[in-house]
Amino acid sequence: MRLLFELSGEHPTLPAAEAEAVGAAVDPDCRRFLSEPGLLGLELPRRRDFPLERLAYTHAIHKHLFSCPVEIAEEMLRSVRLGDGSVCLRVRNIGSSLSGPEKVALEKLLGGVLGERHKINLTRPDIQVRVFVSDKAHLGLTLIEQDKRAIDGRRPAKRPFFSPITLHPKLARALVNLSRVPNGGRVLDPFCGTGGILIEAGLMGMRVAGSDLEWTMVEGARQNLQHYGITEARLFQSDIGEVPLSIGEIEVDAVVTDAPYGRASGTRGEKVARIYGRLFGTASSLLGSGKRLVVAVHDPALMPAHGDFRLVQSFECRVHRSLTRHLMVFEKR
Repeated sequence: MRLLFELSGEHPTLPAAEAEAVGAAVDPDCRRFLSEPGLLGLELPRRRDFPLERLAYTHAIHKHLFSCPVEIAEEMLRSVRLGDGSVCLRVRNIGSSLSGPEKVALEKLLGGVLGERHKINLTRPDIQVRVFVSDKAHLGLTLIEQDKRAIDGRRPAKRPFFSPITLHPKLARALVNLSRVPNGGRVLDPFCGTGGILIEAGLMGMRVAGSDLEWTMVEGARQNLQHYGITEARLFQSDIGEVPLSIGEIEVDAVVTDAPYGRASGTRGEKVARIYGRLFGTASSLLGSGKRLVVAVHDPALMPAHGDFRLVQSFECRVHRSLTRHLMVFEKR
């Protein structure tokens, strides 16, 4: 299976990394076959399906039909069979020198080919074809488009229990996806706060467990999870160092968390660097080799060196003038 991912432009590297992480979660042999500005191509040789709805920083996902020089796109399209139904074709320039009038002409030419076999419907088509033009033309059949209203509808202020320091659901979802946990795996957030990370993991079909030092946060997270229909969560009050004892024999596939910053989030006087060190100790005791610890922090210099983990990815995400979150992905050796 070959897929084209139409990426968000909100970050230079995070959207592609998120898509590749989910690809690797469902197919270890997933590989990149195409990389263009705003467009990623992934081949999953072992899979005929993909958890399309998981991605936060992807606008749309398309089944890859073919790539070819623009000059022969008309000829190539004539050999493609799309099935029954009305069709809409759109062209998007992703870095070529294609002018506006040339784009319109190409759209008309290729749309005419499809019009020979299908009814054209530009508003509510049964089939959507996308043409991405760089030095070549890359054609895809649209499988899913992101429902931006759904993600926006889960903003922290819309939940029953609210805290202003909670991650936006889009960023929380990306953190979970970077962990490479497959649907049905278990995600632990040991600083769960109001449950934003657990909500996104639960909505993606994962089993979730969370803890917090403050009992009010644990109960608030429970309210929020139940609000979104996530009723099987394992939630408990715990200091970070006691999480392995509290969670018992439950297997954990990844630890994903927005770690305390020592600003608005309470640390009860403990230095943030020491908390981070204890986080690594807890993660090491819970995760097997190859499993991931994904952390959002405000200052990566405070993250300790730990022999059990290696840093595999990092991303800088500016939230506002006084806050930049650093997303750091560690893998257990």
